Amino acid sequence: MTTKENYYEQIKTLNKWAYSYYTLDTEIVPDSIYDELYFEVKAFEETSGLVDKTSPTQRVGDQLLSGFEKSSHLEKMYSLDDVFNEEEFLEWANKIKKEAPEAIFYQEPKYDGLSLNLLYNEGNLIKATTRGDGSIGENVTANAPHVLGVPLNIPFLGKIEIRGEVVIFKDDLPDINAKRLENGKTEFSNPRNAASGSLRSFESSAVKNSKLRFTPYGLSHSDSISFSSQKESYDWIISLGFVNWNPALNCKLFSTNPNDMISDYLEIIKHRQAYPMLLDGMVIKIDQKSLQEDLGFTNKFPKWGIAFKFPAEAKKTSILDIILQVGKTGAITPVAIVEPTTFDGVTVQRVTLHNFEEIERKDIRIGDKASLIRSGDVIPKIIHIYNTERTGSETIVNEPLECPVCGSSTEHKQKSQSLEESSIVYCSNIHCPAILKGRIEYAVGKKSLDLPSFGEAAVASLVDSGKITKISDIFNLNIQDFLDLEGFKQKKSQNLIDAIQNSIGSTEVYRVLNALDIPQIGETASKKLAAEFGLKIFDTTNPLTYEDIIAVNDIGHASASAYVDFIQTESIEVDTLVEIIQPLEPEEEILDSNLFENKTFVITGTLSESRPFFASIVEANGGKVSGSVSKKTDYLLAGENAGSKLEKAKKIGVTTLTEEEFNNLLS
Repeated sequence: MTTKENYYEQIKTLNKWAYSYYTLDTEIVPDSIYDELYFEVKAFEETSGLVDKTSPTQRVGDQLLSGFEKSSHLEKMYSLDDVFNEEEFLEWANKIKKEAPEAIFYQEPKYDGLSLNLLYNEGNLIKATTRGDGSIGENVTANAPHVLGVPLNIPFLGKIEIRGEVVIFKDDLPDINAKRLENGKTEFSNPRNAASGSLRSFESSAVKNSKLRFTPYGLSHSDSISFSSQKESYDWIISLGFVNWNPALNCKLFSTNPNDMISDYLEIIKHRQAYPMLLDGMVIKIDQKSLQEDLGFTNKFPKWGIAFKFPAEAKKTSILDIILQVGKTGAITPVAIVEPTTFDGVTVQRVTLHNFEEIERKDIRIGDKASLIRSGDVIPKIIHIYNTERTGSETIVNEPLECPVCGSSTEHKQKSQSLEESSIVYCSNIHCPAILKGRIEYAVGKKSLDLPSFGEAAVASLVDSGKITKISDIFNLNIQDFLDLEGFKQKKSQNLIDAIQNSIGSTEVYRVLNALDIPQIGETASKKLAAEFGLKIFDTTNPLTYEDIIAVNDIGHASASAYVDFIQTESIEVDTLVEIIQPLEPEEEILDSNLFENKTFVITGTLSESRPFFASIVEANGGKVSGSVSKKTDYLLAGENAGSKLEKAKKIGVTTLTEEEFNNLLS
């Protein structure tokens, strides 16, 4: 369960898992574990209003694989917000109708694959780029000719971006995996991973053999043609030679009544398994382009579109065991081990039960038959126990009185009036090996000390052997300590020793502060405090006060109190670590100027460079960039085909600038 105390910690964990999954196509944990934590964090953000900018819920994609050239999109590639039932969908649709009564809805299938942006110029394909972080993706142009449905030439002279989804048919996956096994590679778990891994492969033969298919869904940029509706632009794209691989799922135009889409949605659900590619919902958009412009975007989603996800498919399984996991905060979480259950190629074997009140409320026992779903097709959840099928051999699981790792007594830490928080059981021993392992794993992670190859197994062995009892012990390790570990040879061990030594004198203040894992202070807060105080943040002789910390922008009372407590109780460890690492003072951020200080820009239309290019200029001169025009907008930078944003800016009196006027203002 996400709380204020563990929110930033969970963000870091998700980012680590996401980087491995989306960027390296390697699973650290099963999809079910990642998805469950992701939606817990998202639900917490929605109810608490606390949203850190590094949260994966605020990012469109993930980091880029270093082997690919980076490539900018002419227009940002947004993702879509999700709704999971008719009630949520109608709530969104009725909100749209309230703001834009004339809105007409447009429906298209939501394929489960990898988004791809195709750039054509003078009729020729010149670049193919993955979504990436929404602004910059990976240049996979060399692989694009091997994707079925990607024309190398189109009958249109001009610069244009076509966007769509790269998918693999379900029936093609067995042959793809058979060839991978022949070549000594691991199998893809499902068609989505197969599409992503194949398109982003450095081996042309792997791409050719994967039967990748591109299905378009929209036009993002054109310097010489425009359309008044989503449906009109889609039909034109198909006329250029692009392929709709499943005519039974044709994009459709609906009336202004959102209820008209519900029956079609239910009909698609009935036949979802019969379609050749994976579907996880349908996408609903506003058809009129002018209304799309008016409604605008959040930092991640368009306000004029939504992903209407399919309901979870329930399957019957058996609860083989219930184990107890101890996290680095000491929280003890029950996890059900279930008979392997497959949902669209994803096998679920572990289901988090959250807390012991959940077990008692649902009367979950070891040996039970249970109904299992993947809520939103992502989160595994036990929704029903078949207690009439019990044989009497089932085992009741009670709340533990002792920590399953160290045997210390357990306790409930009442940190708020929240029932969810008060129901969590904690290990009372702050020196519990499980807590220490979690803290060490966090300290050596990418966003802290960043020591590669220092994985979970290595940390566990070093802690169990007594070679690490605190973070500073990392710097006392020698090569033999690693050679004693299973799987560590001379080269790998030496690389880790080198990485540890290289971190001395070259690690930024915020990374060292983050590695200390102070409660309530995550990466974002560490950066703010490091920028504000530099090395003073580690001063234990004349420490910063609560008033000093709370005065920093966006640092709350809980964070300030936690910092003061930590510096007092862990002063020896702080002094030791800082003396060893000798952290680098943060560099002062230098703006080109403060010309646009406290000024908000909106950028629209076709300009000589991409919108992110002009946004970076605005921000480098102290300004902010918004996605929609409002009374708070100071300037509208308008290129050709500016559309309704320009009309709205003129209507409410916002100053509009041509590109030439913008450049003159800079100079």
